[in-house]
Amino acid sequence: MTERYYLVLDFGGTSVKCAVMNQEAKIFERFSLPSRVASYDAWLDSLAPKLEQLKHDYAIAGIAVSTCGAVNVETGVIEGSSALDYIHGFDVKSLYQERFGLPTELENDGCCAALAEDWLGAASESNDFCLLVLGSGVGGAIVKSGHILKGHHLHGGEFGYSILRFEQGKPLTYSDLASTRGIIEQTARAKEISPKELDGLKVFEFYEQGDEAVIAAVEQWYFDLATVLINVQYSVDPQYILLGGAISRSSGLIDKLNQKLDAILAQHPIAKVRPNPKLTQFGNDANLIGALKHFLNTQG
Repeated sequence: MTERYYLVLDFGGTSVKCAVMNQEAKIFERFSLPSRVASYDAWLDSLAPKLEQLKHDYAIAGIAVSTCGAVNVETGVIEGSSALDYIHGFDVKSLYQERFGLPTELENDGCCAALAEDWLGAASESNDFCLLVLGSGVGGAIVKSGHILKGHHLHGGEFGYSILRFEQGKPLTYSDLASTRGIIEQTARAKEISPKELDGLKVFEFYEQGDEAVIAAVEQWYFDLATVLINVQYSVDPQYILLGGAISRSSGLIDKLNQKLDAILAQHPIAKVRPNPKLTQFGNDANLIGALKHFLNTQG
């Protein structure tokens, strides 16, 4: 059987990660291109010469795309909103197919990450789980009976929009409080510095060094994230809640969350079902693997 290869794209806020992969998700070549451009046509212009080059080396059988936004996989339209304004409101899938003559499939990035974990990763033995991706917000996906649950408005798994509490009349969402951005902003306030001076790694360095102001901010973040897990558990009732994103790899995350869950549930005895948090298996490649899986599921 002739090896089939796929060009797989993962759109992020500043760049698009690109890979040539086979049907078993083995990566043969990687490259990246800027995602901050004036239009989708402009981005395709930047991709075109690289794709032509790749076609000389690989029998490219299709294009699989992981993208931000609420993706309608049937129409090819990316609905909702995201950091990339130019991707929304028209049939993106047809742009690729008309430009490059290759079958193309698109899926939301959180859904792609979930498909990767369902296929080859931490949820490969479960049919019912949720994925929370902790980044600039809290994204994710819901998998029920082995299928992505999108919902009527294609916002199933968009946990970050949910409101955790109000402060001074302002709603604070899961994305505001339980994301990487949230912990950076809370730590910056505690230390009275600009958030631009911090990243997730630096926050946990301060935490491990015993910085009292940072300890208070991080402990609150753990508490907020544990509260999110309880809310997700009682909204969807998954077997597992998988946690992804770079900050999920911080030392002792699952142990700390379990401690907070114990403390919260001790004060909430009516709640008998305990969330079961786990780390995702795949890191930066999850969206690529899941985009490929969605293409293979759809195209056969």
